[in-house]
Formats: sequence, C-alpha cells, structure tokens
Amino acid sequence: MEKAQEKNIFINQIGYLPEDKKIAFLTEAAGNQNCTFELCEANSKKIVFSGKIRAKNDDGSKFVDSAVGEEIFTADFSDFSQEGQFFIRIGEQESFPFEIKSQVYKNLYYSALNYFNLSRCGQNFCHTADAEIYGTNETKNVQGGWHDAGDYGRYIVPTAKTVMDLLLAYDSSKEVFTDFDILKEVRFALEWMLKMQREDGAVYHKVSCYHFCAFINPEDEKDKLVISPISTAATADFAGSLAFASKFYQKEDKEFAQKLLDAALKAQEYLNHHDDEIFINPPEITTGSYGDRNVSDERYFALCAIWDATENPEYLKKALEIRENEISLSQKKENETEKKHFWHEGFGWGLMAGFGTEILINNSQKIGDEETVQKLKDAIIKNADASVETAQKSAFLYASRFYGWGSNGAVCDQAHLLMLAFKITGKTEYKTIAKAQIDYVLGCNPLNYCYVTCCGSKSPEHPHHRPSGAAKKVMPGMLVGGPCAGLNDEYARTHLQNLPALKCYADTEPSYSTNEVAIYWNSAFVYVLSQIGL
Repeated sequence: MEKAQEKNIFINQIGYLPEDKKIAFLTEAAGNQNCTFELCEANSKKIVFSGKIRAKNDDGSKFVDSAVGEEIFTADFSDFSQEGQFFIRIGEQESFPFEIKSQVYKNLYYSALNYFNLSRCGQNFCHTADAEIYGTNETKNVQGGWHDAGDYGRYIVPTAKTVMDLLLAYDSSKEVFTDFDILKEVRFALEWMLKMQREDGAVYHKVSCYHFCAFINPEDEKDKLVISPISTAATADFAGSLAFASKFYQKEDKEFAQKLLDAALKAQEYLNHHDDEIFINPPEITTGSYGDRNVSDERYFALCAIWDATENPEYLKKALEIRENEISLSQKKENETEKKHFWHEGFGWGLMAGFGTEILINNSQKIGDEETVQKLKDAIIKNADASVETAQKSAFLYASRFYGWGSNGAVCDQAHLLMLAFKITGKTEYKTIAKAQIDYVLGCNPLNYCYVTCCGSKSPEHPHHRPSGAAKKVMPGMLVGGPCAGLNDEYARTHLQNLPALKCYADTEPSYSTNEVAIYWNSAFVYVLSQIGL
C-alpha cells in the first residue's frame, strides 16, 4: 500500500457537501494537463466521473507558487454530487479516501468543539490554589477558564477572541448546536474572566506559573501560580466580549447577563480614564505574552459591543472616532511614531477590529446613518477582495499572505472575513474561497496533512500539547498551528531551513511554532465550519 507521505494527490480528507466546489490538487509527479483523472467509488473502485487535469495557467505555461515550490495542477469534480465514499485516481496513483454527503463535517465539528471541554482548567483538581498577584503579597482565586494552548496558562486576550468566535457561530447557526451546549461552555470561560477583573475595573492580563512546565498532566503542575499585571488589551477585550455575551444569557439567566454587562461597563469606565497600558512580561515570568503595541482596535471593539448592548449613542460615537483616527494615521505614516498605526478589520487576537465592525454591520438598522454603514461594509469588501486575489494567485487557493506562527488559524480568520463579505453582498465567490480555506486545512495543502488531530487519513500525531504528550496519546479535534516560515523554534530552524513557506511544518512535539494548538485557532475553525454548512 502506498505510504501516506508519498501521496501526490491532495484532497479534503474529510470530504465535501454535495453542492460544494470540489477540487483535488496534484503535483507533476501525479499528472499534468495532458492527463485524465478518475473519481472512483471507494469499495467497488468503479469509475463514476472523469475529467481533464488543468494547469494553473490556461495557456499551459508553467506556474510555480513560491510558497509551495513546485507546479501544482487541479482536478475539478464539482459537477459530481452523488453521495458516497470515493477516491481520486490518476494512472496507478490514488488519493486518500473521502466522502461526499450532507452533514459531512458534523463529527469533525463536534470533535473541534469538544476540545474546549477537554481544555477546561480546574478539572481533575488542577490549578486549584489561589494565585499571587505579581508584585504584591496578595492572592486571588482565579480558578477556571480554558488552558490556552500547548501549555497551561490562561490568558484574557485569546480567551476573548475565542468567546467571540464561538458566540458568533452560535448566533448565526443555532440550529447546528444540537449536540453541544455552546452557551454552557462559553459561560465556563466567562466566569473565569470575571475573576480576573480588579476592583477598579481593570483586568489582569493572564495567570500562569512563572515558567512553562514539562510535558506533564495539568494536575501535576504544582508550581506557584502568578497573576500578571493589568493591560489595556485585556481590559478592552474583556469589556467587548462580556458586553457581547450578555445578550446571549438574557433568557436563561438574567442575573448572570446583567453581571456580565456591569463588569463590561466597569472595565470601559476604567479605559475611559486611563491611557494605554501595554503589556510586557515581567522579567521573572517567561510564559506567553500576547503583547500588542497598538490597542486602538481593542478599544474600538469594546465600544462597539457595549453600544450594541446598551444602545447608548455615545459609545458608538467614540468607537467611530477611534476608527477614523486610526485609519487617518495609518494612511499618513509620516514619521516613525505613526508607523505603529495599522488599521485592519481583522479577527485575530491582536486584530480585534473586525469583531467590532461585524457587530456594527449586523446592527446597521440601529445606526441609522447609511453613509457610515456603507463605509464599514466597503472596508470588509475591500479586504475580502484582496483575499480573493491572493487565493487566485495561490496554488492551493490559500487566501492569506501570512506564513507565520499559527498560519492555519490565520486562514480560518481570513475565511471569517470572506464569509462576512458574502453576507453583505451575496457574492458566492467569497463563500467559495472561504470554503477553500477549510479544504486547505483538511488536506488540500502541499504536505497532504489534515491538520486536525485524529481526523482524516494523515493527521498530526505529535502536537506540542502537554496533555497529549503526558498521556502519550494525541487528544482529538485540535487544529495545529501549521506551516511557519519564521522557523520560530529550534527544531524548525534545524530541520526546516530553505523549505518553501507552506512546507515549513513538522509533526513533532518540540516544534511549537508549527505544531502547537490553541483555543483561538480551534474557535476560528469552528466558526467557519458553522458558516459553510455541516
């Protein structure tokens, strides 16, 4: 049997909805534009569809994507919609098997969601001790929340982004959340976030031990817990995500909903009276930082969410003022100080403006100013058009120019942007390219990996994830970070030098810059799955 790593045909290893755009990718070793591909039933091997392989350039001239390093061809079988299990065959070479069926992503979806439940802190009696507040003799109970990534730290900034992804997914696709209580899961994180607020409204940035631990179970990490100082990013992200969340709990628990909104308003009041407080790890603490030089997008996001929750026009006015000012500064860039200004309607932990703008667009009828609403929509459409253009120039329809740490999460965030543009315009191309990012993550990539653990025919077996490492068994449903051309860990620098960007990946525990997992990558993945259909 052909070894997984020798496959030269790249397919979404989970499969496709019957109406999906369905494209397999292949190297020159599998075929060229003069070859025919065959779609075969998995069991009988009967040919059910065939077609011509296409080169990237219609004129037959060679196209090599520098991020891939070789010419890639395509086999389009979108016209075939029969349900079943299939594989692509070209000559004697076969792809991994895949399915075509309705609800093809349902099991994957719930596996990705269950990752959050498995990542809860405080279960199995881990991290139950009070944490010391850095620089003081005080301690505080901050039990709860999700372990952020491959380590056991808990961070406000990525948790807020995760909460937003999950609630937006739930808000637009409530009918798919039949087998998983998303509001209960998100509430677990929100209750921890409430514990991280100071009496004056400011929010502590994170809680962790002073240093990363070995690959042990969370209950075996016995080092002292420390709460890092407050930051504007944490306080604003806290305010925005709690204000947004408050609406979701009005029916089932009005008291909790009010508690969330009150805490958000308290955080905003602190922000109103304090200049930016940029987080930098104290010298004694070496766990993840999630620092952010420009927190205007976080302030904007907070004001948008609080306006939506309260309908107080002052919050909207302040939010739009921040946006216009930052856009103006980012366009000028006349001196070194202004170069730090970069406005982008993004959906990453460090680029939260997209969430604010999405809130405004979704509530445009309350704004009442058509010109303002159109500006917001135009910004999303402009960014989405740039993503489409990038994808069309990519061998694998990869819609991002980001090849750094967490590239898989980044393409899911890019798909989020594209789906918002689709909702605004109804232009199907946006949804098609958004879906292509899921295809990429699930196997349509130059390394033929389904980057979600325990899914597909070839998935990561050695993620940088302490619970998996301690158990010597990979936890399912985790989206790994993926290729990182920055080579940000020693293993990557030693073994991945001089490779094309989208091949800078190693399925090995030491390579944290390519094979770590994170709650905010999984949440971005969950969001896009909820939008494209299960």
